Amino acid sequence: MNGNKSITLVFGAYFSHKHIYRICKNINKKFKIIVVENSLDKKFKKDIEKKFKNTKVIIPKENVGLAKSFNIGIKNSKTKYVYLNCPDMAISNKSINDLIDCAEKLKSFCILAPNYKDTSNFNNYVGNEYVLQETPSKILKYRLKKVDFIDNSFLMLTKKAKKYLFDEKYFLYSETMDFCFQLKKFNEKSYVSDKIRFKHYVSDSVDKKYSLLSKLTRAWHYNWSKFYYFKKNFSYLYALKKFIPILLKLLLKYIFKFFNSKKNQEKYLIKAEINGALSSIFLKKPSYRPFKKK
Repeated sequence: MNGNKSITLVFGAYFSHKHIYRICKNINKKFKIIVVENSLDKKFKKDIEKKFKNTKVIIPKENVGLAKSFNIGIKNSKTKYVYLNCPDMAISNKSINDLIDCAEKLKSFCILAPNYKDTSNFNNYVGNEYVLQETPSKILKYRLKKVDFIDNSFLMLTKKAKKYLFDEKYFLYSETMDFCFQLKKFNEKSYVSDKIRFKHYVSDSVDKKYSLLSKLTRAWHYNWSKFYYFKKNFSYLYALKKFIPILLKLLLKYIFKFFNSKKNQEKYLIKAEINGALSSIFLKKPSYRPFKKK
């Protein structure tokens, strides 16, 4: 199989223009790329599609968030594999080809993900990891781990996994954990390769002039999504028990900053975290959206 034609790279983006340009410039032009651009920037779409013929930019009617962006990309891909990604990843042609080669040799799985280049603080998975029994010699070099959950939104799906799709209530955060949780119910397999590694520019996907909007959005949705994940997959009471200490800690932190800090941005971010948590606790929709200032 021609690896270049067997995979589509899908990016969920919001004013990540510098990263998307970098990726499109560096990636082999034989790879198909789909960018779901939530900034609604039609000029960006025109420029990218003109310069890079292998790239399609889809602009939804509104900012739909990461989970729905991935679903849009999955539905518009025609290849055997779909690689889901955020723009703040440093990916290479070799790494993508390694993923395809590993997938072709592994065969029976739903998700295959790389690990972080620097795993001193983080791995790209949480939960249990399982020792592989009788690993075929042809894939030993990829140092595979069978895992419960992929932690971040960079992973490759097989055609089998594409039928499940992401829960579109998640705007940011926890969408991949939830996706893996659903796959686990059907005994589907997820793997991480310790050989294939990508560098992650943490929380650097948005162009700098929109960084405050990005930080506020992340702060709000982190707690909304986390509570929703616990409520959906366990129970409302379980989620509430998890979040009462978190909420109390945030309230105390906000009070301390209110009286002792002159940095308004810190207060805004803590307030966004509190509001996101309260909105989820009171079963409100994830309504907070960044917007482009005129």
